[in-house]
Amino acid sequence: MSRGENIEEGLLRGVNYKDPVAQYRGARVARISRILLGKEVNVPVRLSTDLFYSFYLPMPILKDAGKIPSSRINDYKLIKNLLSSTRIHEIRSKTLVDPLLSSIAASVFLVEIMKLAGKNNSGETGNGRRSPELIPSGIREDQLRSMVEKAANITAKDVDNVKKLKTLVEGQQPGTVNIMAYEEYGPELIKLARNLEVRRILDLLTGIKPWKLRIPDRKLQFKHGELESYEFGKDIERIVPSRLALPDELFYLRLLEGKLLLYRKVLTQGKGPIYVLLDKSGSMDGTKMIWAKAVTLSLYMRAVRENREFYFRFFDSIPYPLTTIGRRPKAKHVLKMIEYIARIKGSGGTDISKAIITACNDIRRARSKDLSDIILITDGVDRIAENIVRYNLKKARARLVTVMIMGDNRSLKRISVKYFAVMRLSQKNLLQIVEV
Repeated sequence: MSRGENIEEGLLRGVNYKDPVAQYRGARVARISRILLGKEVNVPVRLSTDLFYSFYLPMPILKDAGKIPSSRINDYKLIKNLLSSTRIHEIRSKTLVDPLLSSIAASVFLVEIMKLAGKNNSGETGNGRRSPELIPSGIREDQLRSMVEKAANITAKDVDNVKKLKTLVEGQQPGTVNIMAYEEYGPELIKLARNLEVRRILDLLTGIKPWKLRIPDRKLQFKHGELESYEFGKDIERIVPSRLALPDELFYLRLLEGKLLLYRKVLTQGKGPIYVLLDKSGSMDGTKMIWAKAVTLSLYMRAVRENREFYFRFFDSIPYPLTTIGRRPKAKHVLKMIEYIARIKGSGGTDISKAIITACNDIRRARSKDLSDIILITDGVDRIAENIVRYNLKKARARLVTVMIMGDNRSLKRISVKYFAVMRLSQKNLLQIVEV
C-alpha cells in the first residue's frame, strides 16, 4: 500500500474495509498483479480490494457518487463500468463467493486495465514506481467503457480456464485441496490457463469421461461379504431364507443336486495406484498426443475420485522420469505435473515391453498391497515380450489396460485385461474409445 493510501475509502456498500481479511484479500490481488506484470509496481490496493469484492459479493452495490472522494472518482467509474459490462454475469457465475477465482478475476482485470491505460510504460514517478492514479485524468467515458470490455473479455477466458484447472486438480471432488494452497499458486494457475497446449487439453478434457474405460473391480467370493447376486449351490450358510420353506423332500433333493438358491456375496479388493504409461514416440505427435494427454489427466481425476495414488510416465524407446501424486493431492505437485505433460512433444521410437516392466518395478518398490492398474496409451505396433511382461505384471499384482490409438497390437490384446481401440470420427476430427 502506498504512503497516504487510505484503505477505508472503499467504493462498495456493506464491505468492512477495516477488516484484516478484506485488507489481506486486497493485498493478495495486488501481489498477483505485480507478478503478472513482471515488475515491481505500485498497484493500488484500494482498487484491488474493490475489484475483489465486485467479483466475490452476491450483489455488489456502489456507494452514492456524492460520497466518493475526488481522488477516487475514476476508480468509481471503472467499477461502475465493470458491473454493467457485457461479460460480468458470465464471470461472476464462476467467481461468486469463491475467494480463489475472485482473486484471479480481480488480478487479471486489473493488469489488463493497467496495460490498456498505458501504465506499464508511463505514469511513473522519479523513483521508478507508478503514480497512484491508474486511470488517466480526463479520459472519455466511451474510452473507459471500451477498456473495461476488452479487459473483461480476457478475464472471462482466463477465469473459465482457471476454473477448469481447479476442477482438474481436485478431481471433481471439491475441497480435496486446501484453498490456501491454491491462493499461493494463483500466478501459476493463470500462466497455465494461458498456455495454448493446456487450453487445448482442457477443451478436450471436457468431453472425456474416464469411467468409460471400464476397468472391472477384482472381487473375491466371501460368505460374509456384500450381496452381489444370486446363484445355485449347497452352502447352507448363504441360503435364501425363502428356500427353508420348501417341503423336506424337495429341500434335500435340491441340496444333493446343488440347486439351492443362495446369496452370492463378495469382497472387493483394495485398489492400488492408477499408473499411466503414455507413448511419446514420433508417430504420436499432433492430435493423438493432445488427446492422450487429456485422457491421462482424466485418469488422474479418476484416481482422486477413487482415493488412489496416481503414477505417470512418458516413454518412447526409454522410460522418462516418474511422476507421483498421493491420495491427498497437493496443488504444487499437480500443477507441476500438468505443466510437464503440456510441455512434452512427440518424438523418438517405441519400446513398450521396457515401459511396462519399468512400471511393474515402480509398483513393487512402492510395496502396494492392493491391486494396481497400468493404463498404457499408445499407437505402437511394437512386438511385446509377452512371457516376461506377464511375469512382471503378476509379481507386481498389477493388471494391464491398453488404449490403442488408431492401430492394433495382438500381443498387447492377449496380455491386457481390457483392450480399447480409439477410432477417429472424421466429420468432427475427434477420437472415440471403443472396447474390443
